[in-house]
Amino acid sequence: MKPDKYICYIGRPSYQKNPLFFVEVAKEVHFFHPEIKFVLLGVGYYSPELDRMKTKIAEYALEEVINLFPWLDHKKTLEYVDNSLFYLTVARYEGLPLAVIEAMSLGKAIVASDVAGNKDCVQDGYNGRLIPLEKGAFVKAICELVEDKVKRDLYGNNSRILFERKFLITNRIQELEAIYQSVKL
Repeated sequence: MKPDKYICYIGRPSYQKNPLFFVEVAKEVHFFHPEIKFVLLGVGYYSPELDRMKTKIAEYALEEVINLFPWLDHKKTLEYVDNSLFYLTVARYEGLPLAVIEAMSLGKAIVASDVAGNKDCVQDGYNGRLIPLEKGAFVKAICELVEDKVKRDLYGNNSRILFERKFLITNRIQELEAIYQSVKL
């Protein structure tokens, strides 16, 4: 069951996705905004830090604040992202983060760790925020977006524009075809 007001993150509890940092950030945000919940999607097959994460959630009594969901079908996953206030990722590193791109396609504002991969998707101050992996900086950025619907909506609209410009497959295919056609044999 989806909470009313929540922030969504997709990522298995593993070193890359930084789940213990996620819990620390959620704890601090909850202090300032107890009405906000967090949804973590993708808890499933490979979740080596899940037990440590659950222990930390219990230690902070955040069982009603952080909702952990297993792998869901694609449609259901996108539904969760679409109904969230905005998309969050605190990953330590990324390749090309498909979950961020999908959130952009849905017109969601993004709060992301300032790491390779996320930098290819998020333009700080345009469609979201790129934040160093510092708890206070994340808490501040998240609280600002929770409190500022106008900024959330602006970032969300810009996410959709950026998605269409950089990631929409039909546009990418046309650009690739143009490159092939420009090559003289």
